[in-house]
Amino acid sequence: MPDNHPDDQVTRHTTRPWLERVNGLLQLRDFRLMWIAGGLDNTGRWMDSVVMGLLVLNLTDSAFQVALLFVCRWLPMLAFALLSGMVADRANRWAIMLMSRSVAVIATAAIMALVISDIVKPWHVFIASFFLGLLFVMEFPSRRSLIYDLVGSDRIVSAMSLETINSTLGKFIGPFMAGMLIELTDFSGTYCFLVAVYATSFGLILVMRGRGPVRAVSSYAFWRTVSRGFKYSVNNSVIRSVLIITLIMNAMAFSVESLFPVVARDHLGVGAGLTGILISAQAIGSLAAASVIASLAVIRYHGRIFCLGLALQLLSLLFFALSPWYPVSFLMLLLAGLGAAGYSTMQSTIILISSEPEMRGTALGMLGQCIGVAAVGGLAVGIVANFFSAHIAVAISVSLGLALLAPAMFFSPLVRRPITPPSETAESTRPKPI
Repeated sequence: MPDNHPDDQVTRHTTRPWLERVNGLLQLRDFRLMWIAGGLDNTGRWMDSVVMGLLVLNLTDSAFQVALLFVCRWLPMLAFALLSGMVADRANRWAIMLMSRSVAVIATAAIMALVISDIVKPWHVFIASFFLGLLFVMEFPSRRSLIYDLVGSDRIVSAMSLETINSTLGKFIGPFMAGMLIELTDFSGTYCFLVAVYATSFGLILVMRGRGPVRAVSSYAFWRTVSRGFKYSVNNSVIRSVLIITLIMNAMAFSVESLFPVVARDHLGVGAGLTGILISAQAIGSLAAASVIASLAVIRYHGRIFCLGLALQLLSLLFFALSPWYPVSFLMLLLAGLGAAGYSTMQSTIILISSEPEMRGTALGMLGQCIGVAAVGGLAVGIVANFFSAHIAVAISVSLGLALLAPAMFFSPLVRRPITPPSETAESTRPKPI
């Protein structure tokens, strides 16, 4: 019978083959349901990002408005991420995820009806993008904190690697399906498929058994946590370094992804189908790298993988922006995906390992707040694209990111020392399991 307890057989964890560790994680019923639902969510999220971008581009023929769509998606992360982290530390995380999935179905179905009726306007899509972004920010810390609760600290790297693989599969399948379905069924058929994807995810979350109690707290205690969470994150040098680097990466690198459909159409001269395949290239590289990371039994220097990944991602994006050839651009995005896997897998992992148990949700909320800076970056890169061109805007933004990240990585402790839990010293004095 599979072992379903997250803390059993810790001492044997490092000797298990990768497939056995993965199988052990997937034997956990709630984790398995979350993982499958997460795959559907990621597929739907990347699908609707591409579909909305191409829809707004068709309606307006404006690179700036496509970038503005990205701003609408990530503005909630900037505004509400810390709040969502505090909610994750207090509320029923399963209920938050269920609410998020149900509203996603409703919002996507509303756009589907407008598209089928042929009365959709850009502002409809902007509003839907904002609400889908709001749902993502509410779910972000709850999902990752619940994963930690389900698998324990000894298996969190493998679990987060599976999450990255999951996200990567969604990033590959989503844009690919978006491009192909738009070519075959236009936007109406694509939105019908999206509604089905989100509805299936809702059903999987609904049947989970992990429905912990809701803890009531006073408003004073709730808002006091804002100050406490900020001080905790800033005073922890490891968490602080991750947050600073995340600020730069999301403002200068992640924000440029909003212009990929415009670069594909205007700079590379391809249609919706090849655009979807091009955007999926990142996922191919990420899947390969995440699989390698998941196979590693022990990782001590998480920060080195984190920093190496973001450097590779930025350099590849720079060459992508400068390339006028579709095959070279595809290869550059594939390499960017390799780097993104190391960066994204270790980003949440380092936060989870370095945080006290009662502060994990709040620390992830701070991380989400930094990720939300992508909204500001998206607005800036959209303005630059409006004056120059999309690929020039990408090159300028990524170059600035490289210049800012070099000193940030040099002065951080991420590369110099291993990442350890705050309670490791205390735990080392306890009797070891026999």
